[in-house]
Order: sequence, then C-alpha cells, then structure tokens
Amino acid sequence: MRYAAWIFDFDGTLVDTGDLNIAAVHAALTEHGLHDIPLAWMRTAPLADLTSLRGQLHADLGARLECTDADLVRSARAHWLANAHRAVPIRRMVALARAAARRGPVAVASANDGAIVRTGLAAAGLSDVVTVVVAREDVAHLKPAPDAFQTAARRLDVPAERCLVYENTDEGVTAARAAGMHVVDIRNPGHTAGDDRDTNDWGDEPLAPRAGARPLNPDDHQERS
Repeated sequence: MRYAAWIFDFDGTLVDTGDLNIAAVHAALTEHGLHDIPLAWMRTAPLADLTSLRGQLHADLGARLECTDADLVRSARAHWLANAHRAVPIRRMVALARAAARRGPVAVASANDGAIVRTGLAAAGLSDVVTVVVAREDVAHLKPAPDAFQTAARRLDVPAERCLVYENTDEGVTAARAAGMHVVDIRNPGHTAGDDRDTNDWGDEPLAPRAGARPLNPDDHQERS
C-alpha cells in the first residue's frame, strides 16, 4: 500500500504565522477592552481554543473577556488579513506540498479560521495545490480530536490509512493518529508515527535536509510495500 493523499497542518507547518497570530489575537483582546495583556503571556496562551483562552486569562491575569467568541474571531481575523504580508512561507514544506500534489490530492487541516488559512495559502503560492481546506469552523472539535483529519479524508474520498499527515504540534500529531493516519512530526522529521507503532523506516532521507541536500520529495516518507 502506498499513500494516496497528503494532509498538511497550516500554522507552523506550511506557513510561519506565530508572531502574526499572537499580534492578531492581542489586537482583538485590546479592541474588546483588555488593554494590558502582556505579549510574553500571549506566547504561551491557548490561542486556538477560546474557552481555554478565557479561562487562562482569568486564572493568570484576573481578566474577563466580555465579548462573544464570534466577535473576538471577527476582530482577530480582520487584523490578520490586514497584515497577511507578515506570514512567512516555510519554503521546504511548500516545496514538499507541491511535490505531493504531483502524486495525489493535498489537503490542509487547521485549527485556524478558514479565511485566514486560504489567504495564507494564497500568499505562499499554494492555492492551486491544495484541493481541500478544513478549518476551525468546519469541525465540532479542534485538535487533538481527530475531526479535522477525518473531515479532510472524507472530502478527499481517500481512506484514512492511505493519508499521510505533516504536523508540528503534539495536539496535531495526536489528532492524526486518532484519525488512523500516519503522521510526520516535522519537529523530528526522520520519525513517522503510526496508529500502533513508531518507526523511522520510511525512506533514506529526512524531511528537512541540510543545506545542499537534494530537494524534498513526498516519497521520503512513503510507506514501503
């Protein structure tokens, strides 16, 4: 069996959005009355999970957010889209996504807002590469729940076990495995995790080769027959 589809996380996998995401949520919090939230605190805050974010704001800073989740998302989205030029494509991963698309369909499964993901993909030159985008509004439960990856596989019409995922967070790796997919943790690219086994016997080259190495290839992590 060989993989038939590739699913990529967005933030930190295809595009470096860390600083921009923090700035967008910080601007939204300020707009809705929380004017003194330290940026250092924002760097470890659960920005993707608004329920957890509210709880952490109150527990750590004694701050209460009075707006609705929808209002906060709208404000953060507006700031992000106005500053989309600050998102930086991760070139090796963009090249890998393009190479994968020559072999089969490519999807993105993200906990971020759909408009943000699509704008970021366009900025990275991947709009013509990604067949399916699954964003936070498309699922009932965010990562580490498997919903995003299950939805992506269903929309791609590819069985979960024939999808290979690229992720950069513990939550994402957990979600992919829970969906029954193999996953490459790009923080440790020579190591591919399956649903019931871990192995790095997935190719002779690492995902992110050192300078001067050959270009990335999706077959680097192709399951062997």
